[in-house]
Amino acid sequence: MDYFITAKEEVLREVASSIIAKIIRYMIDNDIKIDHKNPMSILLDAVDDLSDSLIENPDYSMEDLEKISAKLNFARDYINEVAKANV
Repeated sequence: MDYFITAKEEVLREVASSIIAKIIRYMIDNDIKIDHKNPMSILLDAVDDLSDSLIENPDYSMEDLEKISAKLNFARDYINEVAKANV
C-alpha cells in the first residue's frame, strides 16, 4: 500500500464531501427536488459516485486519482459558478 495514494484518496474524499455539501445547500436554497433529470441532481449523483469509488476501489494508481481530481475540480467550479450566477 502506497502512503501517497492513500493520502491522496483521503484528500479527494474530503473534497468530494465539500462539493456534495455545496450542491445540497444550493438545492435546498433554491427548492430543487431530487430529480434525476435535473442537472444539479445529476451533478450530485456524479460526485457521490466518485466519492464512493474512492472507498470501494483499493487499486487506484496516482494517475487514476489525478483524473478523479480533475472531475471533482470541474464539479466544484461548476457549482461555484452556478451559485454565484444565482445570487
